[in-house]
Amino acid sequence: MSEIGRRMNRDKSTISRELSRNTDECNVYFPDTAEVKMKARRKKAKVKFQNVSANTIAEVKQRLEQHHSPEQIAGRMKLERVGKISYETIYLMIYANHQEMGIYQQYLRQKQKRRRRKGWDQKRKGIPNRIGIENRPKIADLKTEIGHWESDTVIGKNHIGAVVTHVDKASKYLLAGLAKNKTMEEINRVTLKLFEPVKPDFRKTMTFDNGREFCGHEKLSESWQIETFFATPYHSWERGLNEHTNGLIRGFYPKSTNFRIIKEEDFQKAVDFINHRPRKSLDYPTPYEVFFASSEPVAFQV
Repeated sequence: MSEIGRRMNRDKSTISRELSRNTDECNVYFPDTAEVKMKARRKKAKVKFQNVSANTIAEVKQRLEQHHSPEQIAGRMKLERVGKISYETIYLMIYANHQEMGIYQQYLRQKQKRRRRKGWDQKRKGIPNRIGIENRPKIADLKTEIGHWESDTVIGKNHIGAVVTHVDKASKYLLAGLAKNKTMEEINRVTLKLFEPVKPDFRKTMTFDNGREFCGHEKLSESWQIETFFATPYHSWERGLNEHTNGLIRGFYPKSTNFRIIKEEDFQKAVDFINHRPRKSLDYPTPYEVFFASSEPVAFQV
Protein backbone atom coordinates (compact mmCIF):
# COMPACT_ATOMS: atom_id res chain seq x y z
CA MET A 1 0.00 0.00 0.00
CA SER A 2 2.87 2.35 0.72
CA GLU A 3 4.39 1.70 -2.71
CA ILE A 4 1.02 2.16 -4.48
CA GLY A 5 0.45 5.40 -2.60
CA ARG A 6 3.91 6.66 -3.57
CA ARG A 7 3.34 5.94 -7.25
CA MET A 8 -0.11 7.53 -7.23
CA ASN A 9 0.96 10.48 -5.06
CA ARG A 10 -1.59 9.49 -2.41
CA ASP A 11 -1.26 8.74 1.28
CA LYS A 12 -1.17 5.04 2.12
CA SER A 13 -4.22 5.54 4.37
CA THR A 14 -6.21 6.57 1.28
CA ILE A 15 -5.22 3.33 -0.43
CA SER A 16 -6.13 1.40 2.70
CA ARG A 17 -9.62 2.93 2.87
CA GLU A 18 -10.20 2.28 -0.83
CA LEU A 19 -9.33 -1.40 -0.42
CA SER A 20 -11.36 -1.90 2.76
CA ARG A 21 -14.48 -0.33 1.22
CA ASN A 22 -14.37 -1.95 -2.17
CA THR A 23 -12.90 -5.47 -1.89
CA ASP A 24 -15.35 -8.33 -2.39
CA GLU A 25 -16.16 -11.24 -0.10
CA CYS A 26 -13.07 -13.11 -1.37
CA ASN A 27 -10.87 -10.16 -0.39
CA VAL A 28 -10.22 -9.31 -4.08
CA TYR A 29 -10.23 -5.74 -5.45
CA PHE A 30 -11.71 -5.11 -8.93
CA PRO A 31 -11.59 -1.50 -10.22
CA ASP A 32 -14.87 -1.72 -12.15
CA THR A 33 -16.68 -3.19 -9.13
CA ALA A 34 -15.18 -0.46 -6.95
CA GLU A 35 -16.54 2.21 -9.28
CA VAL A 36 -20.05 0.73 -9.18
CA LYS A 37 -19.96 0.65 -5.36
CA MET A 38 -18.70 4.22 -5.23
CA LYS A 39 -21.52 5.51 -7.43
CA ALA A 40 -24.10 3.65 -5.35
CA ARG A 41 -22.77 5.18 -2.13
CA ARG A 42 -22.67 8.65 -3.63
CA LYS A 43 -26.23 8.41 -4.91
CA LYS A 44 -27.49 7.17 -1.55
CA ALA A 45 -25.62 9.81 0.43
CA LYS A 46 -26.62 12.80 -1.70
CA VAL A 47 -29.51 14.73 -0.22
CA LYS A 48 -31.22 17.10 -2.64
CA PHE A 49 -32.15 20.64 -1.62
CA GLN A 50 -30.63 20.22 1.84
CA ASN A 51 -29.47 23.85 1.78
CA VAL A 52 -32.97 25.23 1.12
CA SER A 53 -34.60 26.28 4.40
CA ALA A 54 -38.21 25.59 5.32
CA ASN A 55 -38.91 29.34 5.42
CA THR A 56 -37.58 29.76 1.87
CA ILE A 57 -39.75 26.89 0.62
CA ALA A 58 -42.81 28.37 2.28
CA GLU A 59 -42.08 31.76 0.68
CA VAL A 60 -41.67 30.15 -2.75
CA LYS A 61 -44.97 28.27 -2.40
CA GLN A 62 -46.82 31.44 -1.47
CA ARG A 63 -45.46 33.32 -4.48
CA LEU A 64 -46.18 30.46 -6.86
CA GLU A 65 -49.81 30.64 -5.77
CA GLN A 66 -49.74 34.28 -6.91
CA HIS A 67 -48.75 33.03 -10.40
CA HIS A 68 -45.23 34.43 -10.19
CA SER A 69 -42.72 32.56 -12.35
CA PRO A 70 -39.72 30.86 -10.67
CA GLU A 71 -37.42 33.44 -12.24
CA GLN A 72 -39.54 36.30 -10.91
CA ILE A 73 -39.64 34.67 -7.47
CA ALA A 74 -35.88 34.20 -7.31
CA GLY A 75 -35.20 37.76 -8.43
CA ARG A 76 -37.80 39.33 -6.14
CA MET A 77 -36.69 37.37 -3.07
CA LYS A 78 -33.12 38.47 -3.69
CA LEU A 79 -34.27 42.07 -4.00
CA GLU A 80 -36.31 41.86 -0.78
CA ARG A 81 -33.56 39.86 0.99
CA VAL A 82 -36.04 37.31 2.28
CA GLY A 83 -34.15 34.31 1.00
CA LYS A 84 -31.66 33.22 -1.62
CA ILE A 85 -32.63 30.57 -4.16
CA SER A 86 -32.10 30.12 -7.89
CA TYR A 87 -35.01 29.73 -10.27
CA GLU A 88 -33.50 26.46 -11.53
CA THR A 89 -33.71 25.07 -7.97
CA ILE A 90 -37.37 26.08 -7.79
CA TYR A 91 -38.11 24.25 -11.03
CA LEU A 92 -36.22 21.17 -9.83
CA MET A 93 -38.09 21.10 -6.51
CA ILE A 94 -41.43 21.30 -8.32
CA TYR A 95 -40.66 18.53 -10.78
CA ALA A 96 -39.09 16.36 -8.03
CA ASN A 97 -42.19 16.95 -5.85
CA HIS A 98 -39.93 18.04 -3.01
CA GLN A 99 -42.04 18.63 0.11
CA GLU A 100 -45.26 18.22 -1.89
CA MET A 101 -44.30 20.98 -4.34
CA GLY A 102 -45.43 18.96 -7.35
CA ILE A 103 -48.93 20.41 -7.10
CA TYR A 104 -47.50 23.87 -7.85
CA GLN A 105 -46.76 22.81 -11.42
CA GLN A 106 -50.27 24.03 -12.23
CA TYR A 107 -49.09 27.60 -11.61
CA LEU A 108 -46.28 27.41 -14.17
CA ARG A 109 -46.99 29.10 -17.48
CA GLN A 110 -45.36 26.30 -19.49
CA LYS A 111 -46.99 23.19 -18.04
CA GLN A 112 -44.39 20.70 -19.21
CA LYS A 113 -44.41 17.16 -17.82
CA ARG A 114 -40.73 17.32 -17.01
CA ARG A 115 -38.06 19.97 -16.64
CA ARG A 116 -36.06 20.66 -19.77
CA ARG A 117 -32.43 20.92 -18.86
CA LYS A 118 -30.81 24.32 -19.17
CA GLY A 119 -28.69 24.55 -22.25
CA TRP A 120 -30.86 22.03 -24.13
CA ASP A 121 -31.12 24.21 -27.22
CA GLN A 122 -27.42 25.01 -27.23
CA LYS A 123 -26.51 21.32 -27.12
CA ARG A 124 -28.43 20.64 -30.28
CA LYS A 125 -26.78 21.06 -33.63
CA GLY A 126 -26.13 24.76 -34.16
CA ILE A 127 -27.80 27.05 -36.68
CA PRO A 128 -25.38 27.68 -39.56
CA ASN A 129 -24.02 31.23 -39.84
CA ARG A 130 -26.21 32.40 -36.99
CA ILE A 131 -25.92 36.16 -36.25
CA GLY A 132 -26.96 37.28 -32.77
CA ILE A 133 -29.49 40.01 -32.04
CA GLU A 134 -26.73 42.18 -30.58
CA ASN A 135 -25.61 42.81 -34.18
CA ARG A 136 -29.03 43.98 -35.35
CA PRO A 137 -29.25 47.68 -36.36
CA LYS A 138 -30.18 49.80 -33.35
CA ILE A 139 -32.94 51.52 -35.28
CA ALA A 140 -34.98 48.31 -35.10
CA ASP A 141 -35.44 48.84 -31.35
CA LEU A 142 -36.65 52.40 -31.88
CA LYS A 143 -39.74 51.16 -33.78
CA THR A 144 -39.68 54.25 -35.95
CA GLU A 145 -39.48 52.59 -39.36
CA ILE A 146 -41.40 49.74 -40.91
CA GLY A 147 -39.53 46.66 -42.06
CA HIS A 148 -38.03 45.11 -38.93
CA TRP A 149 -39.79 41.80 -38.29
CA GLU A 150 -39.93 39.34 -35.37
CA SER A 151 -40.58 35.75 -36.40
CA ASP A 152 -41.69 32.53 -34.73
CA THR A 153 -43.93 29.47 -35.05
CA VAL A 154 -47.08 28.42 -33.19
CA ILE A 155 -47.46 24.66 -32.81
CA GLY A 156 -50.71 22.72 -32.97
CA LYS A 157 -52.04 19.90 -30.81
CA ASN A 158 -49.67 16.93 -30.52
CA HIS A 159 -47.17 18.91 -32.63
CA ILE A 160 -49.37 18.40 -35.70
CA GLY A 161 -49.30 21.36 -38.04
CA ALA A 162 -47.94 24.81 -37.31
CA VAL A 163 -48.40 28.51 -37.91
CA VAL A 164 -45.58 30.75 -39.14
CA THR A 165 -45.78 34.28 -37.73
CA HIS A 166 -43.93 37.48 -38.69
CA VAL A 167 -44.75 40.78 -36.93
CA ASP A 168 -43.48 44.22 -37.91
CA LYS A 169 -42.07 45.97 -34.85
CA ALA A 170 -43.17 49.49 -35.80
CA SER A 171 -46.70 48.92 -37.09
CA LYS A 172 -47.56 45.64 -35.24
CA TYR A 173 -48.72 44.31 -38.61
CA LEU A 174 -48.94 40.51 -38.72
CA LEU A 175 -48.07 38.16 -41.56
CA ALA A 176 -49.02 34.58 -40.70
CA GLY A 177 -49.76 31.39 -42.56
CA LEU A 178 -50.41 27.71 -41.97
CA ALA A 179 -47.57 25.22 -42.38
CA LYS A 180 -47.89 21.45 -42.75
CA ASN A 181 -44.98 20.85 -40.39
CA LYS A 182 -41.97 22.54 -38.76
CA THR A 183 -39.35 21.50 -41.29
CA MET A 184 -36.98 24.14 -42.57
CA GLU A 185 -38.25 23.72 -46.12
CA GLU A 186 -41.91 24.14 -45.15
CA ILE A 187 -41.28 27.17 -42.95
CA ASN A 188 -39.33 28.83 -45.76
CA ARG A 189 -42.05 28.01 -48.30
CA VAL A 190 -44.72 29.70 -46.18
CA THR A 191 -42.50 32.67 -45.33
CA LEU A 192 -41.56 33.36 -48.94
CA LYS A 193 -45.22 33.25 -49.92
CA LEU A 194 -46.21 35.64 -47.12
CA PHE A 195 -43.57 38.22 -48.06
CA GLU A 196 -44.25 38.19 -51.81
CA PRO A 197 -46.64 41.20 -51.69
CA VAL A 198 -44.45 43.16 -49.23
CA LYS A 199 -42.50 45.90 -50.98
CA PRO A 200 -38.69 45.77 -50.68
CA ASP A 201 -38.47 48.88 -48.46
CA PHE A 202 -40.47 47.00 -45.84
CA ARG A 203 -38.10 44.03 -45.79
CA LYS A 204 -35.14 45.18 -43.69
CA THR A 205 -34.48 42.67 -40.88
CA MET A 206 -35.96 39.48 -39.44
CA THR A 207 -35.27 38.23 -35.90
CA PHE A 208 -35.97 34.58 -35.10
CA ASP A 209 -35.94 32.41 -32.03
CA ASN A 210 -33.42 29.55 -32.00
CA GLY A 211 -35.58 26.73 -33.34
CA ARG A 212 -34.06 24.44 -35.93
CA GLU A 213 -36.91 25.27 -38.31
CA PHE A 214 -35.17 28.60 -39.00
CA CYS A 215 -31.93 27.01 -40.23
CA GLY A 216 -32.93 28.15 -43.71
CA HIS A 217 -32.57 31.83 -42.83
CA GLU A 218 -29.81 32.31 -45.41
CA LYS A 219 -32.19 31.41 -48.24
CA LEU A 220 -34.68 33.99 -46.97
CA SER A 221 -31.94 36.58 -46.76
CA GLU A 222 -30.83 35.82 -50.30
CA SER A 223 -34.36 35.81 -51.71
CA TRP A 224 -35.53 39.08 -50.20
CA GLN A 225 -32.21 40.87 -49.53
CA ILE A 226 -33.18 40.96 -45.85
CA GLU A 227 -30.82 40.72 -42.86
CA THR A 228 -31.55 37.86 -40.45
CA PHE A 229 -30.74 37.71 -36.74
CA PHE A 230 -31.41 35.39 -33.79
CA ALA A 231 -32.50 36.27 -30.26
CA THR A 232 -30.46 35.15 -27.28
CA PRO A 233 -31.52 31.64 -26.16
CA TYR A 234 -34.10 31.75 -23.32
CA HIS A 235 -34.55 35.54 -23.77
CA SER A 236 -38.08 35.53 -25.15
CA TRP A 237 -38.54 39.18 -24.15
CA GLU A 238 -36.17 40.15 -26.96
CA ARG A 239 -39.05 39.18 -29.27
CA GLY A 240 -41.79 40.37 -26.96
CA LEU A 241 -44.08 41.71 -29.68
CA ASN A 242 -43.99 38.40 -31.52
CA GLU A 243 -44.73 36.45 -28.33
CA HIS A 244 -47.66 38.77 -27.56
CA THR A 245 -49.04 38.43 -31.10
CA ASN A 246 -48.79 34.64 -30.89
CA GLY A 247 -50.96 34.96 -27.80
CA LEU A 248 -53.55 36.86 -29.85
CA ILE A 249 -53.62 33.98 -32.34
CA ARG A 250 -54.14 31.58 -29.44
CA GLY A 251 -57.27 33.57 -28.64
CA PHE A 252 -58.73 32.23 -31.89
CA TYR A 253 -56.93 28.87 -31.92
CA PRO A 254 -56.11 27.46 -28.45
CA LYS A 255 -53.41 24.88 -27.79
CA SER A 256 -55.85 22.04 -28.44
CA THR A 257 -56.13 23.10 -32.10
CA ASN A 258 -55.06 20.73 -34.87
CA PHE A 259 -53.84 23.18 -37.52
CA ARG A 260 -53.82 20.47 -40.19
CA ILE A 261 -57.62 20.63 -40.38
CA ILE A 262 -57.88 24.44 -40.42
CA LYS A 263 -58.54 26.02 -43.81
CA GLU A 264 -56.16 28.77 -44.87
CA GLU A 265 -58.99 31.17 -45.73
CA ASP A 266 -60.52 30.72 -42.28
CA PHE A 267 -57.17 31.28 -40.63
CA GLN A 268 -56.57 34.47 -42.60
CA LYS A 269 -59.85 35.84 -41.25
CA ALA A 270 -58.36 35.63 -37.76
CA VAL A 271 -55.18 37.34 -39.00
CA ASP A 272 -57.31 40.12 -40.52
CA PHE A 273 -59.16 40.58 -37.24
CA ILE A 274 -55.82 41.07 -35.47
CA ASN A 275 -54.52 43.49 -38.10
CA HIS A 276 -57.71 45.57 -38.03
CA ARG A 277 -57.90 45.81 -34.24
CA PRO A 278 -57.11 49.32 -32.84
CA ARG A 279 -53.97 49.30 -30.70
CA LYS A 280 -53.32 51.46 -27.68
CA SER A 281 -49.56 51.27 -28.35
CA LEU A 282 -50.25 52.95 -31.71
CA ASP A 283 -52.59 55.59 -30.18
CA TYR A 284 -55.49 53.48 -31.50
CA PRO A 285 -54.90 53.25 -35.24
CA THR A 286 -54.87 49.67 -36.49
CA PRO A 287 -51.72 47.83 -37.60
CA TYR A 288 -53.18 47.70 -41.10
CA GLU A 289 -53.58 51.47 -41.21
CA VAL A 290 -50.06 52.13 -39.97
CA PHE A 291 -48.43 49.54 -42.23
CA PHE A 292 -50.15 50.79 -45.36
CA ALA A 293 -50.22 54.45 -44.21
CA SER A 294 -54.01 54.59 -44.68
CA SER A 295 -55.42 58.01 -44.07
CA GLU A 296 -58.90 56.72 -43.32
CA PRO A 297 -60.07 53.82 -41.16
CA VAL A 298 -60.48 50.66 -43.15
CA ALA A 299 -63.93 49.10 -43.22
CA PHE A 300 -63.35 45.44 -42.56
CA GLN A 301 -65.87 42.66 -42.93
CA VAL A 302 -65.53 38.90 -42.55
